[in-house]
Amino acid sequence: MFVLKIVTDFAAAHSLRDYPGNCSRLHGHNWGVEVKVQSEVLDETGIAIDFREIKNQTKEVANRLDHFYLNDIKPFDEINPTAENIAKYFFDELKKLINTDTVSVKEVTIWETPRSAVTYSE
Repeated sequence: MFVLKIVTDFAAAHSLRDYPGNCSRLHGHNWGVEVKVQSEVLDETGIAIDFREIKNQTKEVANRLDHFYLNDIKPFDEINPTAENIAKYFFDELKKLINTDTVSVKEVTIWETPRSAVTYSE
């Protein structure tokens, strides 16, 4: 199995509903995004998927959130914009954009800070 990884970021604010602490107040993060894509097959040039494709699709999803208040954006207007929910959102959206018969999103890690991250996979 080949596993390819890209890393990018975006900046956004959020507040956690029903959270019993400071994170219930409006605050922002420079979110880190790691995406891993897997494939057992290489094409005729010897690649599973072009890194550029993974980067472009990930940036497309990140741009929907970049410099916004996440609580105002679907689906986070209904679900809490936690790192966990953001990781699942990226995973679900990237599946639609990247998955083929031979390539699939393996996992997405969202870094809220340089020392705190969550990984979502199926």
